[in-house]
Amino acid sequence: MISGIHSDGTTVPAHYSVNLGVEKSLKLTGKQMLKARLDVVNVTDNIYELRDGTGVGVGAPSYGERFGLFGSLSYVF
Repeated sequence: MISGIHSDGTTVPAHYSVNLGVEKSLKLTGKQMLKARLDVVNVTDNIYELRDGTGVGVGAPSYGERFGLFGSLSYVF
């Protein structure tokens, strides 16, 4: 759990984020390898506020990243 405390003494509610990642390596030939990776960010899709928008020059609240699914393939030679 993370709670944000700002310079003007205000706080935003505590929040959490669950992230998962998995990677699989497949050997092709010799030193060649293919790597596949899958990452899931904010699995629970928890909506949380980072800043409430008060303060000098801010003017708008900011929120944390929502659910995200990311994948990649890499070739090692």
